[in-house]
Amino acid sequence: MRRYRVLKFTIDSTRNILSDSLPQNIAMGIAKKEMSGYLKSKYGETNFDDKFKRYMSLQKPVLSVVEEHSYLLEDICDAYVNNSLYSALTGACCLGERIFNNIIFKVMDDFKSSPHYKVIFNKDSIIDWDKAINILTDWRIIDDKVKEKYLILKDLRNESVHYQKKDQDLERMSIESINTINFIIENLFGLGPNRRNILIYYEVPGELYIKKSAEVDPLVKAFYIPCSFLVGPQHQLVSDPSGKWKISDSNSYEQRDIDDEEFVKMRSGYKI
Repeated sequence: MRRYRVLKFTIDSTRNILSDSLPQNIAMGIAKKEMSGYLKSKYGETNFDDKFKRYMSLQKPVLSVVEEHSYLLEDICDAYVNNSLYSALTGACCLGERIFNNIIFKVMDDFKSSPHYKVIFNKDSIIDWDKAINILTDWRIIDDKVKEKYLILKDLRNESVHYQKKDQDLERMSIESINTINFIIENLFGLGPNRRNILIYYEVPGELYIKKSAEVDPLVKAFYIPCSFLVGPQHQLVSDPSGKWKISDSNSYEQRDIDDEEFVKMRSGYKI
C-alpha cells in the first residue's frame, strides 16, 4: 500500500522567475528584483549584463534528484557565467564521463547476464566513451535522444582536450557542452513532466511519488529511491524543534497491494 515519495531533490527556478515570458505583477516584480540582487552578490557587479546573459542561456533542469552531478554542475555553470569558458567546457565534458561511470557501476548488478558485465565487473572506471554509450544503450538506460547528446558531448570533449591546429570558438563550445549535459541530466535524473513514465507526477498536488511499476527499474533503484521515503497514504511532513522536516507515519495499513490510482485517491482524500 506504500509508495516512495521523492523528497531529496535540487530545485532551481530562478531562470523561470527572471524570464520575461511570465505574467508581470507586483509580487513577481519583487521576486525578480531580489533574484537579480542575489546574482549580483554571487557573481559581482562588474560586467553584470554579460554575466546575466550567460546565466539565462543555461538550460538547467528545474528539479532533479540529488547526486554527485548536482554539485559539480553548479561549479561548471558558475565558471561559464564568470566567463571561464575553457574551465566550463572541459568541466561539462568531464561530468559527462563521471555520470556514465556512476550509472554503469551502480546498476551493473542488474545486468549480470549481459555480455558487458564480464568485461567491466573488475574495472574501476571506463574511459572509452563509445563503449560506455553502447553499454547504456544496450541496457536501455538511455534512449536515442540521450545517446545522440552523449555523442555530441564526446565530440566536444575530443575537440577541447586534444590539441588541434585550428581556432576554437570557446563561447559556442562551452554553452553547447553545458546545455548538452543539462539535457542528459534532465532525462536521467530529472523530476519534470518528461519523467511521467516513472513518476506519479503531481497527481497529488505538490507531491512526487515513484510509480509502483518503476520501482524495479535499475536507474530508479540506484538514484531515485535513495532520494525518497517509503510512505503510506496518511503520512505527514512535520518539523522537529530544530526546524528540520521529517516523515510522521505511524498508521497501520492493510497488507494489500493497491495500484497508483487508488494510492492517489486515498492520499488526496486524506489531505482534504
